[in-house]
Amino acid sequence: MQTVEMDTMMKYLLVATAIALSATVAEAADSKKTRFWNLVSETVSKFELAPAGTTNWGPDQCKNDKDGAVDHDERLPVIGVRTGTYDARLGFAGGRLCYAKNIRIEEGKVFSIEDKQLIDCSSTR
Repeated sequence: MQTVEMDTMMKYLLVATAIALSATVAEAADSKKTRFWNLVSETVSKFELAPAGTTNWGPDQCKNDKDGAVDHDERLPVIGVRTGTYDARLGFAGGRLCYAKNIRIEEGKVFSIEDKQLIDCSSTR
């Protein structure tokens, strides 16, 4: 009877170890993602990037968020963007659209945009 109990305990221990290791690996991979940290005082509902000085806007990165928007002080995974300098186009509730120029982005790191960086703001309504 003790052998069966030991086998069962070993199986549970192996499963628990595997779960703990996979969570650690997922957390480490998540920490290496490029992220936008919203330090703007409003929720961003649209976030697009283009190589600095161009209007070749990439996809709306807000679609990478579970609720489709980036609240103040929230971080958003940014996908498909290489290290470089970019211009950003930010959309807000109510139709306001702003730009931030010459944002330095490094793959695997966090970059931020603040209110003072917003320029050329206009309403699309």
